[in-house]
Amino acid sequence: MDPWLFFAATALACLGLIMVYSSSAAMAHSRYGDWTFYLRRQGAFLGLGTCVMLAVSRIDYRILRRFSKQLMALGLAGLVAVLVIGTESHGARRWIQLGISIQPSEIAKLALAVFLSATLARQGERVRKFKSGFMPVMGVAALTMLLVLLEKDLGTTILLGALTLIALYVAGTRLAYVAAAALIAAPVAWHQIINVGYRRGRVIDFLSGEHSFQIKQSLITIGSGGAFGLGLGNGRQKLGFLPENHTDFILASIGEELGFAGICLVIGLYGVLLWRGLAISRDAPDRFGSYLAICLTALFGLQALINMAVVLDVIPAKGITLPFLSSGGSSLLISMTAAGLLLSVSRRPRPWRISDQRARGGGRDRADRRRGRGASRNRNRNRNRRTPTSTGARGRTPTRRGPRPNNRRPAPATS
Repeated sequence: MDPWLFFAATALACLGLIMVYSSSAAMAHSRYGDWTFYLRRQGAFLGLGTCVMLAVSRIDYRILRRFSKQLMALGLAGLVAVLVIGTESHGARRWIQLGISIQPSEIAKLALAVFLSATLARQGERVRKFKSGFMPVMGVAALTMLLVLLEKDLGTTILLGALTLIALYVAGTRLAYVAAAALIAAPVAWHQIINVGYRRGRVIDFLSGEHSFQIKQSLITIGSGGAFGLGLGNGRQKLGFLPENHTDFILASIGEELGFAGICLVIGLYGVLLWRGLAISRDAPDRFGSYLAICLTALFGLQALINMAVVLDVIPAKGITLPFLSSGGSSLLISMTAAGLLLSVSRRPRPWRISDQRARGGGRDRADRRRGRGASRNRNRNRNRRTPTSTGARGRTPTRRGPRPNNRRPAPATS
């Protein structure tokens, strides 16, 4: 198990628990009459997520390759179900209420990462072909993105598209196919921005420099923290000024209470996470493990990058959580599960009997081994047939044939 990866994931999750409580205590008291409402809920998910991470890290990750299609079908079913029975909040339908709120798009992200890794590892060199390699992968990814887009979640749609293109490029797809897919997706994304009022307003505010209320409060929150912050629990913007300060904009609360040093700490922990994820991908024992580590690392990096860019007003506002840190059970559980998969790949576990071993270097399935043994027996039989013996009797050792003696009489001498 990679200790640096385990430390980075655990440190981010624990810091997130502390900051969720600090930034949400006042709101929890005003809404529910309980200062620790969000703390207890996030703590329960953190405990469950830690158990899941440790359990997943001990399994053979190759099991996911065998069941990748079923996992992808489950993710698509969740995306369809949320459109039918999901609850709407802030103009989007993204959650299913089953006692607790479940966000199917978080499950779909992990399912797509596993499916891409398994499919590309199985295709091998065929991934360079358009019909048999590129199109099947893009078809499933496009269907997933379409269902997420119907939830009015453009940020996650773009995230899934970027993940798919990265996986295809790493697997060896022709760069022309990847570029063509990006060029086709760009006008579609632009159409979704321009024809939706609140998205168009965010872009206009960003380009004009007239920040929306939330972005303006985010910048005020970060700026008031200075170099080392106001102190843990001493933030003022959480008192009703900064919306979503414990979810999508939790980085602003970290900047206010822990200052620029706290933001650098968060960036450093994500840097360690990405560094170890890439190292695990490089040292993975098979192609599926390598692709899986790349996809999960890309998910962490892209999601953190988009969230930080929004909070710091580098790109237009978009609601997307910060992995491990933001309040939310689905996001935290999926992040901890993904970290557990990375830890499993880093362990280089011995394959289980149930695991799909077709991608192992030098490994062959049972039929291949039977064919190999049969070919070996045939070679030995042919070798024995070619071996000469002295008299053909049993038990005698073969004799080496030498040059044939010359029994001709010498020609008589002529006078």
